[in-house]
Amino acid sequence: MSSSLDSPKVFISYSWKPIAHKEKTRKLAERLESDGVNVVIDIWNLAEGQDKYKFMEQMINDAEVKKVLIICNEEYSAKANSRSGGVGTESLIISNEIYSQAEQTKFIPIIFERDEAGKEILPTFVNSRIYIDLSNDKIFEEEYERLMRNLFDKPANPRPPRGNPPPYIQIEESIYLRTIHKVKAVENALVNEKQNSQAFIDDYFTTFLEALSDFSISKEEITNEEFIDETIFIKIEALKTLRNDFIDFFEILLTYSANLNVDKIISFLEKIIEFFTKVDSEKNQFSNGNYMTDHYKFFFYELFLYLVTIMIEKEKFEELGEILSVSFLIYNSRYNKTMPYSFVEFRPYVESLDKIRNERLNLRRLSLTADLIKQRADISKYDFDKLKETDILLYYRSLMRKDIQNDMKSKWFPLTSVYDTYNIKIIDKLISKRYFEKIKFIFKINTKEELQSNVKFITENDLDKISRFDHNIPYVDKVFDFDKIGTLN
Repeated sequence: MSSSLDSPKVFISYSWKPIAHKEKTRKLAERLESDGVNVVIDIWNLAEGQDKYKFMEQMINDAEVKKVLIICNEEYSAKANSRSGGVGTESLIISNEIYSQAEQTKFIPIIFERDEAGKEILPTFVNSRIYIDLSNDKIFEEEYERLMRNLFDKPANPRPPRGNPPPYIQIEESIYLRTIHKVKAVENALVNEKQNSQAFIDDYFTTFLEALSDFSISKEEITNEEFIDETIFIKIEALKTLRNDFIDFFEILLTYSANLNVDKIISFLEKIIEFFTKVDSEKNQFSNGNYMTDHYKFFFYELFLYLVTIMIEKEKFEELGEILSVSFLIYNSRYNKTMPYSFVEFRPYVESLDKIRNERLNLRRLSLTADLIKQRADISKYDFDKLKETDILLYYRSLMRKDIQNDMKSKWFPLTSVYDTYNIKIIDKLISKRYFEKIKFIFKINTKEELQSNVKFITENDLDKISRFDHNIPYVDKVFDFDKIGTLN
């Protein structure tokens, strides 16, 4: 059997002086031999009458010798540098071999001692090479393992198998992000308290909405409906750049705005819904365009999760409460009339992922949308756990809207709850009276009794009716512990 675990043939080059060094080298050779290494060393392989210089040259140039271990101490380094004695001849042969081959990994320096300052002692011809340090008993075993892994080609950190390029690489031309230089302009205006800072904010909102059309799917891109999910997936990946740009912008807006204009945010969200209803109606122009807006569905869901999470982190509870309570009035061209929408519109069903792709690739996942949200949650301060808590919080908030109906169309369905959730931190903090007074605006209530009344109404009318077989969502009457809410100052 031929494999990397066959005994590697190794030649040891060393100095006989001092005696303790020679003895230490012999013990190293014995341990290597006992660990499956075919060691070649003069004390075992060079008999009386043989030419020691010819023996050295043969071993160094022997193709079967996989590695040459250069045992470095003060005596070896001095003789190698001065080219004196047997070591000098041997090191000359080695250095010629090293310098004649650019990709030379055959020679491994082994540090046996250091100088008084603790600096490693190496001959000049190998002083730039990565070495194994066997000079210190404290690290000996760790370094010896490194040596063994090198000899047997079993590195501790092997290179992972090379996979396929991510789908977004297949996009032939990069989409220029229209908002790319807008964030800095907004930051500069807010930090310097410019009187026209709102104009820069409005300009970003407008440009962002215009940029959405740059990610639309053409008729040519959906000619093969069998792989429509791949097209959607690629577009979703491309939209991540725009998502990150918005996160940067929104953080700056909430951090530096002295008086946050929530009406502008509501107007922006209205325009997003308006944009989506428009492109969603246009998809019917194509016979195979049923899924051509699915990338926008995913994107707006993800974007809204980040928007709400950032508002919670920045403690913009009163403004968030307005957003979650307002009715967005949108002209729907499909129905030819203005219609009211709630924030629930930002959580549609992405069929091309959760059904088409799931089935085509036989993935058997509960929600590819949730998987993708988790996979893309690479911003540490807004990690997946926070997004997941936001997702469930939005479900509870949707149950408390006055326009709630006992159907899923008026409820926010938290897809990320396919991943276990044991508590909602923002709700746990309601035990603090001070914190309750801050976040009560999210639920559009003024007192604990009012919140309790809302929860009672939800329970009595069986509104908290959602499948919990695959989704870990605490029941609304269990998550709010009214005996503890507001009990701490």
